[in-house]
Amino acid sequence: MRRKGYSLLSNICFLLREVFRSYRGTALSLPIMIFAFLIQNTIMVMIPSRAVHIIENRLGTVDFILQVGGVILLYTVVRSVVNIAENHYSAALTIVRCQEFIAKLLEKSLVTDYCNWESNACQKLNGQGVYAVAGNSLGVERVLQEVPFVMRNFLGLILFGGAIAVVDIRILLVLLLMLISNVLANRYARSYLEAHREEDAELWRKTDILKRKAADVVCGKDVRMYRMEKWFGHVLQTYVECGQRWQKKLEKRFYLPTMSDTIFLALRDGLAYILLIRKTLQGGVSLAEFTLLLGVITTFSNRMFAFVESIMNMLKAHQEVTNYRRVLDMEDSFRHGEGVKVSEEARRKAPEVELRDVCFRYEEEGEEILSHISLKLYAGEKIALVGGNGEGKTTLVKLLCGFYHPVSGEILVNGINIEEYDIEEYFRLVGVVFQDMGELPFQIVNIVSGKNRADTDMPRFWRAVERAGLREKIESLSNREETYLSNLLDEDGVRLSGGETQKLMLARCIYKDAPLLILDEPTSALDPLAESAIYQEYDRMTENKTSIFISHRLASTRFCDRILFLEHGRIVEEGTHEELLRSGGRYARIYEIQSHYYTEDGRTESRGEMEVSYE
Repeated sequence: MRRKGYSLLSNICFLLREVFRSYRGTALSLPIMIFAFLIQNTIMVMIPSRAVHIIENRLGTVDFILQVGGVILLYTVVRSVVNIAENHYSAALTIVRCQEFIAKLLEKSLVTDYCNWESNACQKLNGQGVYAVAGNSLGVERVLQEVPFVMRNFLGLILFGGAIAVVDIRILLVLLLMLISNVLANRYARSYLEAHREEDAELWRKTDILKRKAADVVCGKDVRMYRMEKWFGHVLQTYVECGQRWQKKLEKRFYLPTMSDTIFLALRDGLAYILLIRKTLQGGVSLAEFTLLLGVITTFSNRMFAFVESIMNMLKAHQEVTNYRRVLDMEDSFRHGEGVKVSEEARRKAPEVELRDVCFRYEEEGEEILSHISLKLYAGEKIALVGGNGEGKTTLVKLLCGFYHPVSGEILVNGINIEEYDIEEYFRLVGVVFQDMGELPFQIVNIVSGKNRADTDMPRFWRAVERAGLREKIESLSNREETYLSNLLDEDGVRLSGGETQKLMLARCIYKDAPLLILDEPTSALDPLAESAIYQEYDRMTENKTSIFISHRLASTRFCDRILFLEHGRIVEEGTHEELLRSGGRYARIYEIQSHYYTEDGRTESRGEMEVSYE
């Protein structure tokens, strides 16, 4: 995966552009907050000087009230403006982060090509992207929080630095020299952090996984039953201790910046007092001016410290923002919004599917999972795909679905390479029941139709769930089709059994009514009676469709027009059920072994009379 880099300035501009676009008022509150803060700082610097001036000149009561009251009133107004602007800006950041930045990341996860999204590299990058928007102290929000601090501190340096230069350029030069030394000391500490960033992130990632698994109720059964508590706790503690040792190493690296800060403050104060006292004694400045200049120097140095700290915080969070943008910028290999469209006629007709010398491997240098597969599925044909675990059946399904790309060769549907289709259009042609069932925490009607209830064809919904054998179960639920699966979004949600979930996935496939039907172990979680009912329904399901049926149970393939036996990523046998039995090959031997367990007395009957009964 190509890793794109971004500068800190690029990331800042990207984030601000998104914030200003989504929350336009922020574009006004940000400059108001910056300039009001500078005014506030200026007032604070001037207050001690004005106090000395009032004392020295023994002002009358009226003048005293006007000057002191005026300063207090001005400070109060400016401070109120700063507070309002800061609150508005902070609220905007939280809202935009939650509503826009996180939403963009989730949208990307829903549309990114599956072959990319499934990879370890992509999952790791996505995890880093999630980390960047997950909390207030992390990447995206940290950079945005520091933006006003950097800008106002920078302007403060210019304002107060100019004032110092007018009085004595030597003071400014010494302060700037100290600033450079402070930056170098911090860079020394940060360099170690940056050099070990990946190591640190990986350590915290693994620790977080173990913490979540320790609280996982599903894993809890295994931990308790097999007495893994002590071992599991030891592993978790090992990672925690590694994290502690890392923090101690990092702490030692920051001793130098901390010491440089202390030395800087001592030299600053010493230099300021020596030079200013000397100027005062020589009559160059008044006592009030002395107080003002001392305040200017102190404020300038404070702005320097704050500026360096803000930049360092930004640099720390900058990489997280880069990771976030890398997720958004991941290139899709499929055509989205372009390519061949699917006509309504094509959606109603069983397609012809052809694989031409298709090879596939998961890694560039890895072992081939599928090797030189050439196959033609005629329109309306029912194909069974069988073979042992790890032989490439599910991989072939994902290729036909358009989730994976062949390393070589091509897959044609109605004579068109599937990579030439608009991928969303191509998905309209395919209905699949996957072997690994993902449970979404939505209402049953939403899961089956993929739509809101108001947009669902309800008669079609009920026909689908009835054909899948799930209608009785749904009608028995208190909220019927509006029942949530799990209690994640609704406390009254229910959990279906494995077999019921499989029926639900089948109902979804029936509702979609796509012309290319793929069933990957659709009955693996069903009891024999339910499985038999599904087989009886299969002919009806596949009417006017091209279908592919995958199963480990060879007896279930007898209703298919043709059976393909996969072994080591190749088609080694092909024919009807009867033809393959007569050939006496791998299919026949495995079928004989499996059928042994379904005969009443455990004996293998002759192949010609062999029947599998689920009664």
